[in-house]
Amino acid sequence: MTLRELADLLEADVISGEQHLDEEFECAGASDLMSDVLAFGVSGVVLLTGLINTQSVRTADIIEAKAIVYVRGKKPNKEGIALAEERDIPILSTRFFMYKACGLLYSREIGGVGNISRESNGIMVSRHDLSHAFRIKGRNFSKAGSVSIDIKEILREIGIDPAVVRRAAIAAYEAEMNVVMYADKGEMVLRLNPKLIRITLEDEGPGIEDIEMAMHEGYSTATEEMREMGFGAGMGLPNIKKNADVFELKSTVGKGTSYNIVIYLNPTGEI
Repeated sequence: MTLRELADLLEADVISGEQHLDEEFECAGASDLMSDVLAFGVSGVVLLTGLINTQSVRTADIIEAKAIVYVRGKKPNKEGIALAEERDIPILSTRFFMYKACGLLYSREIGGVGNISRESNGIMVSRHDLSHAFRIKGRNFSKAGSVSIDIKEILREIGIDPAVVRRAAIAAYEAEMNVVMYADKGEMVLRLNPKLIRITLEDEGPGIEDIEMAMHEGYSTATEEMREMGFGAGMGLPNIKKNADVFELKSTVGKGTSYNIVIYLNPTGEI
């Protein structure tokens, strides 16, 4: 892919380095921690970051990055632009958040540069996996379902088959609602590789006393308040199982519940 094609893909503004737009690159990495960039950086990488100080330019220079893409609509100051022009490093700015930008690159089979630790904003790029973590607050019904909608949009924009996206969104929604209704808080993680979608969830709450019973359609411990809001029909866990290729559920009473949901991208289920 050329930098010009990258700019088109990310709907990015070219801040500097127009003369390099027809140059090609093969890999990208994303981080807001420059120590991580120094650890995973390789010559020719495109660096995606939300860090707009001059240090990001200096770090890109040290690892011999092909270009810098600033995410979330951020743009460096005049000093940063001047330094990038001096060091001959193209600068682009996209309105997309880092995860969406990474996902679009991933969908075009642009590889990562190796396994790196998750950064502060929950994003990780590697040769095999793309992942993002979402926090869910218990009993926050005004935000209920927002994480699942984000997951649906991410998968749709990456180009996953619509039928698969629908299954993932339903499974994520049912799991998210269980946190909102019953737990204190939870963290849902979306992981994607060329073979499968994995959604994991760890919550802190009362746990499930009888998992076998909870898996039966129609079984519910929802309160009247929850039912008045349209929740608690007793179809949540069965719906997850119905839409997942693999569904593992573990729970400890008084501590919380963990979910492992897998949906294969290959319809045969071969991985």
